[in-house]
This record gives sequence, structure tokens and C-alpha cells, in this order.
Amino acid sequence: MKAKLLGLIEIGRKKEAEVFVPLVDDSAPDRPGTWTVKDTVSHLASWREVATGELDSVRTGAPAPDVADEDDVQNAKFYAQTHDEPARSVLESATRSWDALAAAVDACTEEQLQAPRPHHSQLKVWQVVPENAIDHMADHLGYWYADRRDAVSEEKVAMWRYDVEVAAFPEDRRRAVEEYVLARFYAAQGRIDEARARMKRSFELRSDLRDYAKNDPELAKLNA
Repeated sequence: MKAKLLGLIEIGRKKEAEVFVPLVDDSAPDRPGTWTVKDTVSHLASWREVATGELDSVRTGAPAPDVADEDDVQNAKFYAQTHDEPARSVLESATRSWDALAAAVDACTEEQLQAPRPHHSQLKVWQVVPENAIDHMADHLGYWYADRRDAVSEEKVAMWRYDVEVAAFPEDRRRAVEEYVLARFYAAQGRIDEARARMKRSFELRSDLRDYAKNDPELAKLNA
């Protein structure tokens, strides 16, 4: 597991360096109230620091990072803390956060990586790595391309996440989740046939997702 997680960190780091890092500067946002790329990179780094803290907590017994129950509340805190930092500082912090996350994984034993995640005992702590190295990155890349009405690149990012996750975790339960995520993506794009096909694969791999899907507003179009 450790080698797999370290590989995912490098994949995520390269994707951030390829798309976001060259665009980080001290420019004001295009529209008042929106995030700049600098804000996005700070946001991603801040959550990687939380992931690192969770891994270190399991390994050392130290308290896990204290974050708000509501993501929007915590995101606002991170934004307030980092928005006025200069671009150079943000890039340095981002690099440190990737290095720290990799070091935290490397320092854990395989048994520690399988321990319950702090504050989310139904999950294992290793899951913070793909969540922050790949999934969170894909989310914000998708937002970036959607804002620019670049549907082709937006779909490529959705498939990038799918391909990376499925290659790393081909087990049915994990693959079912990635099929489900793609179904939500295609539903949001109005591509209903593709969404239904992905959802069918998801249910075939993991039938318990049917109940979850019934209450998912992103999939309402599939039930129309």
C-alpha cells in the first residue's frame, strides 16, 4: 500500500505542476468574489496539510487536526488564512505540503496505514491520500475548466481521475465508486445515456450504492 500511495502523490503533484502552478501569480480575480489559481493552490495545499496531520496522528498518537464539521466553514477559514499570501509563498507552501504528505506516508507502517481514520472511523487513514492527491485535484481542475467552458478538458480530467484510481485500486468496491463519480459527471453534463451506463456498472459492482443514489440530487435526471 505504501508504494501505491507514494505513486499517487507523485501523479497528483505532477498534475498540479502541469496545470495550476504556471498560472499562480498575484493577479486579482477576474470577477469579485471568485478564487484565483493562487487561492485554489493554497486551498489544495491546506487540505494536504490536514491529511498529513491525520497520518501523523495515527503514527504518533498526537491529536488529529481540528477542522470544522462543515467543509464550507473550513474552506472559508483556509481562504482567510492564505488569500493575502504572495504567490511565491503559496508555491513554497504547496511544495512543502506535497513533501510532507509523502514523508508522512513513508513514516507509517503498513499496519498504521490500515488504521481507522481520525474523526471518520468507518474509513482507513490511507484513504486521505488518494482523496487529496487525486480526487480533490480532479474536482478543482474540473471547476477550472467548467468556468472556462472547456467541456473537452473537463471530461479529460474526469477520466484522468477514473483511470488513475482504477489502476491503483481495481477492486470492485473501489471501482464501483469511480463509476458512480463518472455517472454524476455525465448526468451534470446532460449526457444521460452515458450517465446511466456508468451507474449500471456501479450497481453491478456494488449493489448497496443503489440506496445512496436514490437520494443523490446530482442523479435526479436519471430518474426522470
